[in-house]
Amino acid sequence: MSQYSSLERSRSCWQSTIVHVLHRPIVRLGLVVMLATPILILATNWAVQSNAPFPSDLFMQSVVKRDGALGWHQLCPSVQAQLPLSVLANQVEQQRIAESRQGLTLTVDYVGNHPRPQGGQTRLYVVTARRPHGWVGLRMYIVYTQTSGCVEDVENH
Repeated sequence: MSQYSSLERSRSCWQSTIVHVLHRPIVRLGLVVMLATPILILATNWAVQSNAPFPSDLFMQSVVKRDGALGWHQLCPSVQAQLPLSVLANQVEQQRIAESRQGLTLTVDYVGNHPRPQGGQTRLYVVTARRPHGWVGLRMYIVYTQTSGCVEDVENH
């Protein structure tokens, strides 16, 4: 029985020490920080990932900004192998020169997406073209992505 009462005294001593320590504000603050830090790290990582633009969004920005390098880097490696950066950049530069003579400005709007059965998404965008004298034209772009997010194919209508 003396062991049992010794264990009880030891437990009672620890409980009293813990209660005494927890009454100190600095200890409570430290515990809150220790418990909140992992949650903050996870929430920050989630927020950063959720705010990161999709490669297809960057690709469409490259279309309206006429930035071939930005667009090329969003393409899937298999597409990049078929279309060298230098070829794309040259085509984009020729297009930019032709449009600059017309005073054309382009904007892009994301409309929505639909999951693809094999993975990835079908994403829909509308590009609006405007000329200084009031002409407005719209073109719809359908961008197909792989599971990784890279741009696999693009159709415009």
